[in-house]
Amino acid sequence: MSQNEEHYDYSLKSYSDTLVRYREDGYAVTGFGQYLAEPTAKHLILRHDIDNSIEQAHRVAKIDAEADCTSTFFMRVHARGYNLLSLPSLLILREIESMGHEVQLHLEGGFCEWLGDDNFYWAERQREVFEAAVGRPLGGFSSHEPARMGGIEFANELLSRWQEDVKYHAYEERFMMPNMKYLSDSSGRWREGHFGMWVGKEPLMQVLTHPFWWFDKVPAENY
Repeated sequence: MSQNEEHYDYSLKSYSDTLVRYREDGYAVTGFGQYLAEPTAKHLILRHDIDNSIEQAHRVAKIDAEADCTSTFFMRVHARGYNLLSLPSLLILREIESMGHEVQLHLEGGFCEWLGDDNFYWAERQREVFEAAVGRPLGGFSSHEPARMGGIEFANELLSRWQEDVKYHAYEERFMMPNMKYLSDSSGRWREGHFGMWVGKEPLMQVLTHPFWWFDKVPAENY
């Protein structure tokens, strides 16, 4: 397969081909939970933050499974594009988990400025809704636009409060540089190059994608 940079785009084919290359290079590609339970010397934590569409999450989940990978999907409870408690969403969540993937909470802030209380109060409410949707305790979370919730310091303090059940948050030092190479497609732009360009370059990696940016034929199919 050509490693010409032009090959690396936001097509789902490029995404799928890249996962296959990581597996062929000897990486375990899993979500956070499996990494914590069974870490390997070459390991890529594959993370998806689901901002807008649970159907797009479902599409990517199938591609991950076909490439013999698992991943962690972080779901919002305040999304305008999907209702985590609706029957279609619940069926998709069940199918995603049946593929071996992990579903956890994409935690967001900004509510206390308009509705009162504080970010800890709103985090607790989101956790309650998420657990009602999935029917089990929360295991981990990622922050949506972390600066709106007090940055990494807030996430660390929240994890400390929740430590009896919650095992991690996605921005902990152990999952970030220099302990682990971190790559993200946030805002539709890889800051250090498409993750396909990093195969074999770092043994431990966390790769974040937002399925909204990835398309089958043309980007417009997502919006």
